[in-house]
Order: sequence, then C-alpha cells, then structure tokens
Amino acid sequence: MKKRIFIVDDEPKIGELFVTVLRRDGFDARAFVNPLAVLEKIDEGVVPDVMLADLMMPNLNGIELLEALKKRKLMLPVIIMTAHSSVQTAVEAMRLGAFHYLQKPVNLEEMRALIEKALDLYDAKKELHEIKTSQAASHPIEGILGDNDSIEQVRETIRTLRNVPNTIVLITGETGTGKNLVAKTIHYNSTYNAGRFMEINCAALPDNLLEAELFGYEKGAFTDARDAKPGLLEVADGGTVFLDEIDSMSASLQAKLLSFLESRTFRRLGGVDDIRVTTRILCASNANLEEKVAEKSFRKDLYFRINVVNIYMPPLRQMGRDVIEIADAVIYDFNQELRRDIQGFTSRAEDKLLGHNWPGNVRELRNVLERAMIFSQGNRIDAEDLILSSSLGLDEISSVNGRFQFPTGRSLEELERAYILHILESRKDSYAEIADVLGISKKTLWEKRKRYNLDEEATRP
Repeated sequence: MKKRIFIVDDEPKIGELFVTVLRRDGFDARAFVNPLAVLEKIDEGVVPDVMLADLMMPNLNGIELLEALKKRKLMLPVIIMTAHSSVQTAVEAMRLGAFHYLQKPVNLEEMRALIEKALDLYDAKKELHEIKTSQAASHPIEGILGDNDSIEQVRETIRTLRNVPNTIVLITGETGTGKNLVAKTIHYNSTYNAGRFMEINCAALPDNLLEAELFGYEKGAFTDARDAKPGLLEVADGGTVFLDEIDSMSASLQAKLLSFLESRTFRRLGGVDDIRVTTRILCASNANLEEKVAEKSFRKDLYFRINVVNIYMPPLRQMGRDVIEIADAVIYDFNQELRRDIQGFTSRAEDKLLGHNWPGNVRELRNVLERAMIFSQGNRIDAEDLILSSSLGLDEISSVNGRFQFPTGRSLEELERAYILHILESRKDSYAEIADVLGISKKTLWEKRKRYNLDEEATRP
C-alpha cells in the first residue's frame, strides 16, 4: 500500500508542485489549502503517514495545527515549512512535537530525504507502540482476579503506580499467590513497558552467580570470564528488573543493591567505570521481612528502601468464592493449550475446590486443574477429577505427623530427593535457612534443586 502524504499550504501552486513530485516518487499525495479541511478528513478516518504543513496560514497556523493533532493523539510526523524569518518559530514547533522543518523555498531533495527519514522512524515507533499495546493487553490490571477488598486494593494500587513510574514496589505474600503476575502487570501498565522485563529468583543462584547476573562482569574478572557480559540491570535499562525472594540475598549483596538503589549507578564485576541506568526495581518475598530485619538477616536500610509501596497478595484460602472465578480463568487458558472444551465444574466439584486449604495457592490450583482437564472424560469437571493432597511428594515417601517416613527398597538418591522435597514443602523458611536445616551450603542446595528438578514439583507453604 502506498504511503499517504498530506501537504497543507494556503498557496495552491506549492501544494500542486509537491503532489506532482511525490506521486512520481510513488506516494499517495494530496494537497489542502485549508488546514481545517485536513482535520475534517482526519476525523473521517483518512490519516496520512506524513504531513507537510506551512507555518503561516490563515484560519489555523502550523503551531495551532500541531496542537489540534496532539489532542487527537495521533502518531503522525509533521514537517513544518517556513520562511527564513520564521526559523525560530519553526524550532519552537519542533519542541511542540513537529518532526522537523523545511526552509522555503523548499529544496526537493531535502524534502524527499526528510520524508523517508520520518517514515522510517515513525514506522519503528508505530511497531513499538503496537508491541506495547499488545503487551499491556496481555497483562491487564483486571487480569488480577478476585472481588474481595484485598484484591481490589491490589488493582487500585497498580492503577496509581501508572502515574508514579519509578517507585520501588515490594510485593509480599505466600508462594504461589501470583506475585510474578503482579510484577508483570505493573511493568506492562507503566511507562517502562518499552523496556524489557527481566526476572531473577535470588534464591535460585549462589551469591557469586547472582551478583554476576545482576551487575555483569568485565573480561578477566574471574577465571571463566572470557568476555565481558552486561548484567540484568544494564540489559533492562529503561525497563524493569523483578527480584523474587529478595530475602535470600547475602548481606554483602544487599549492601551492593542498596548502593545501586541510592545512586542508580553500579560497576560490573572487575570494572572501574560507573554505569548509570534508569532500570525500575520490583521486589518480592514470601518471608516476613520485618522479622528478618529483627533477626539481622536482612538490612533495615534496604528494607525501608524497597518498601516504598507494599502490595500484599492474599492466600487462596482467604478468597472465598473467588477461587471459582480464578479456576474458571485457568480452565479458559488450558482449553486453548490442551485443545479441550471444558465448560466448568459440577456443584460437587465447586464444593471440593472451596473446601480445600490450597497450601500451594494459585500454582497448586493450576496443577490440579491441568491434571483434571487431561483425564476428565466429560465437558465439566467433577469432584472425582480433582486430586487434592496436602502433600505433593512421592506416594510411598511421605510425612506422617510431622515425621519423615523412610521406606525400604529405594535408592539413596531417591531418598535424598524425597527428603529435600519434604523439607522444601513443609517449611516456610528461606532457602538459606533450609540449607542450614539440611546441613549443606546454599550452593549445594541450589545444585540439588536443579539436579532433582525440585522447583517444578515443590509446593512451598
């Protein structure tokens, strides 16, 4: 499709000349002597890709035309044409949103070059705008489901944060309550959505790897650093970094993070240059950080710095019939993924969902419903399709009255895996504290979690 160009000039001969030249170049060019006629055409839905407008016109001058276009919220590059004596006014027009200006008499080659530049730049801007709109649509604030007051407060806080773009937010709540969803919703409904959303679980990496992931490193900073690598804070410049389970950070890394939050600058590992970024920080924890501060395992000054705005996600067991609303949304998602046409629940299934304690919250609910939808024979999920359990470990290796049962006939590796899984599911401690309970280092716990794929299976309280 040909690119559309409007020329607005009260001198008809100028408009006719430009139309002739631009049509010869393959554009759909139209000339207007009255700027009000241009606005009428735009209001009818005929919007150009580029507009050339004279600065001095009766009825509506170039500046007033820019303001009228701005009110219509159009992503439209406008090139102002002006006499030499009005160049300063043309520069002012650029401050108001004009793409550039051309000095009369207009050089046709310069005009062609400016039009091509405007088309290239605004095509990229339109594409970015469409991506941002699509991402925001995929993470609407209303997508945080629930009719209770706590969830409405969450949605209202996110709406408020749209106008306070750089505020640090601390998201708290039990594992599986949707803290990640809240973080993405904040990002994609803010001015930072043009940048990247980068997430890292602070408990999933040993301290040295976590530091390298966050801040990056220079070539030769350590043995395996064969090339320089930017960290997430740098990669997400203009976007958001989400620090999940921030309470798992070591004291030294907490200090480094605090320094970054205060100055918005950091150095890569092994580097000497300060790097400044505009990355937004969102944090989350399923621990009681005030208790961590009292125990001196979390810095008080960092806690105050990240707790500017606190969003609390309530557990599923406190949400009443909202469980059914959330379950319906999960079914809708899995219908697309699993190519099913499940229409909902029987009354007995609803009663079973409402009567369960949901220690794993929404994450557990999704797992239960995915299994039910895979094996369900009808188009409605019945109570027998819902396999609910307070323990999601191996069938033969379980916890009874708080004591771990060791069956015979299992390998040492199977027992180790099951025992670590049992501890992960039965305690609300941080990974660092669980490592202490197991008598191993945090790094060793991380390695075993990866080796046994425990993060996919564990439902932590």
